[in-house]
Amino acid sequence: MATMRLLRSIRAQAALAAAVLLAGCGASSNVQAQAGETVQTALFAFSVSDPQTLDGYDGVEIPQGQKLVQVTLTVENTGEAALPMFAEDFQIQWGDGDTDFGACLAAVDDTMVPYSYEVAPGESYTGAMLVTVPQDCGELTVAYQDVTESGDRAAAYFVEVPL
Repeated sequence: MATMRLLRSIRAQAALAAAVLLAGCGASSNVQAQAGETVQTALFAFSVSDPQTLDGYDGVEIPQGQKLVQVTLTVENTGEAALPMFAEDFQIQWGDGDTDFGACLAAVDDTMVPYSYEVAPGESYTGAMLVTVPQDCGELTVAYQDVTESGDRAAAYFVEVPL
């Protein structure tokens, strides 16, 4: 079980890292959106909204020189089967550096996006994604990479979120 989680995490990070590189190349399979807009993928629709910088959050330490940002993620299952989702499915990016990305922080309560969750057909899930970013960060990008059944990369989705 832990090995499968690790492999899924590595695969998702590699796919999103490749998507970031493709975004700079103007690949036609990239979709750009703004915070609050609904983005349709092959299996679900999602939106990222309500960005806020927080002074603190119970159970979360803010490293020196960083700030804590919260956005609301909503995922709607538009398919016909139950949709297993993971917090790591969405990458949070900031800046231009090779290490300026990550997943949301691990959930410390029921309002935060958990490590894994399932969305039934026609249903939706909403949760808070928290991330620590450099103090001077003025914008985030929340990215998702579609992957085909054979494991090949498909469309990449980038939602710009001003702070």
